[in-house]
Amino acid sequence: MKWLIGFLIVLVLVGAGVWYVLTQPPASVDVAEEEVDVAEEMGTRSVTLYFGRADAQGFLTESRTVATRRHRDEEIELVIGELLRGPRSQRAVSAFPRGSRLRNAFFDTQQRVLYLDFNAALVANLNPGSASELALLGSVLRTIAIDFPEVESVQLLVDGLEIETLGGHLDLTRPLRTGDWL
Repeated sequence: MKWLIGFLIVLVLVGAGVWYVLTQPPASVDVAEEEVDVAEEMGTRSVTLYFGRADAQGFLTESRTVATRRHRDEEIELVIGELLRGPRSQRAVSAFPRGSRLRNAFFDTQQRVLYLDFNAALVANLNPGSASELALLGSVLRTIAIDFPEVESVQLLVDGLEIETLGGHLDLTRPLRTGDWL
């Protein structure tokens, strides 16, 4: 009987060891190094960002350098990230409300529609009034139009869902054509 209990204990330990080895993720040191090398090989490019003027009289542009990526969606996320960081000039202001964050960008190459999915702060913290909506949309759509001419229209999403409007003034139920905002 003792040998049976001993055998079962050994069997359980061996089984646990096999399970542990099989469930561990593969070492990723080489993969991470490869990904960094790919990003470095892709290079950088200059982009033009549009920010609202502090005096509310149109837009100012700023140039920034971003890393180029193999996938256009990733590059667009970097550019929108720069918009979210805000302007460097004192003469410009960011149109994005406090706490806004881009969750995801997806470019449908066949329809030429860019989907930008933001968190709920985009709507919840937006200053009231049509001027805030126009400034935010103008900033995003002008930047996309200049830096990504292959994008014909942009659909804004919040938490993965289509929205009717940002603040009640402009219809966002369908994609907005980038060319209409230049």
